[in-house]
Amino acid sequence: MARLLLVVTILYVIGFYFVGSALKPGYSQASNFVSEYNATGTPWAHTLTFAGFMVTAVLSSGFLLVSAPIAQLSGASLLGYRLLWSLPASYFVGVLFPCDVGCPAEGSINQSLHNAFALFAYLGMGLGIALVSLAPGFKLFRLRQAFLLTTGMAYPAVFIAMVQPSMAPWRGLLQRSLDIALAISLILLAWTLLVPGGRARSERPVTGREAISNEQRP
Repeated sequence: MARLLLVVTILYVIGFYFVGSALKPGYSQASNFVSEYNATGTPWAHTLTFAGFMVTAVLSSGFLLVSAPIAQLSGASLLGYRLLWSLPASYFVGVLFPCDVGCPAEGSINQSLHNAFALFAYLGMGLGIALVSLAPGFKLFRLRQAFLLTTGMAYPAVFIAMVQPSMAPWRGLLQRSLDIALAISLILLAWTLLVPGGRARSERPVTGREAISNEQRP
């Protein structure tokens, strides 16, 4: 169920991005931020706020809720998983505080709040993915672990790059690269760490008979 919900979420986001860009006059996937889909006062802003940002936030929240009981996580990786709530939070920010036209660094109160929450959301996603890569389940999958760790480390660097004025023609492309890397990271998480009943089994106290049996194993 969790894996299916993740796939549905990713496919919905892809559809949201392409439909949104088709509806917005002059919108470019290469140079425009995702937040500009529902920029204040622009065409289709209200529709994309709820059909795009709100639905995506709900779907991604559902994935995290369903995955939590079966994810093989502990310690730092569990903290990282909780930080992944920054993902749905980033879309809720688009609902509550839509940006001004062009999503500038300075603008209205809504824009200032949008920028502040977006900063924390991106840092949370990056740190979250990096910490999740420390989960014991990734020890047997070093390439997967390396991908998550690299993605987590790239988040702050790419975020800083995409808000630089000189990178304006490519800021949308930089943001999409993070979206794609995060989607792949979540797929690797889902197919590596989600085991039905897994955490319950790992946290269940070992009985005396099981302890004796384990000691007798060669």
